[in-house]
Order: sequence, then C-alpha cells, then structure tokens
Amino acid sequence: MSSNKKLVDFSGLSDMLYGEEKYIKEFAEAAISSFSEFSENYKKFLLARDETNFRKAGHKIKPVTQMLGLEQILEEYEHAKTLIWDEKPQNELETSADKVQQICSEVIKELEEET
Repeated sequence: MSSNKKLVDFSGLSDMLYGEEKYIKEFAEAAISSFSEFSENYKKFLLARDETNFRKAGHKIKPVTQMLGLEQILEEYEHAKTLIWDEKPQNELETSADKVQQICSEVIKELEEET
C-alpha cells in the first residue's frame, strides 16, 4: 500500500473546510481517532460474527470515509457483511480484517502527515 499514490483525497476536505489549516488539522486528528477505533472494532466484530455491532462500526465510519474518498474501505466493509451472511470460513473473515487494518494504518499515516 505504500505506493506514491495517496489513499486520502485531501482536496475535497480542503474545499469543504475553506482551506483553513487549523480546521484541516482538527479534522485529521479526529479522523485518526475514528479510523483507529474502526480498525479495532471491524476486526473484533467481524471475527466474532457480531453483525449488529459490525454494522454500527461501519455506519459510524461511513461519513468520514466518503469525505476522504476512501471507497475501498466501504467496499471491503460491504463485502465483509456478505461473508457473515453467507457463513464463510473464518480465514476469509481474517483476510478481510487484515485488509482493512492495513488500509486504515496507511490512512492514519497519511492523516498524521497532515497534523
């Protein structure tokens, strides 16, 4: 994931926050906390096949992912719901959890560069 292409699209965020560095920094700090929590909850609830709390975690992060252009997180989240519904083997759930943790780690790294 550490290619030159950034995952986070800061252009829309900058426009939305009127290019104010202070607001962008505050948003980035809040987003770091949100993605840390989401990454942890995604893995915990997915591996436990706890659909209710898994969906709550997904709904909570959705607006932030949309603002930052992080469709791959939403796509993997939607895919993971089908893994639960279809009672797929645990290793498939672990693969999804690992993928999201890797993406979230990269997103957090990019956000930290903005703070």
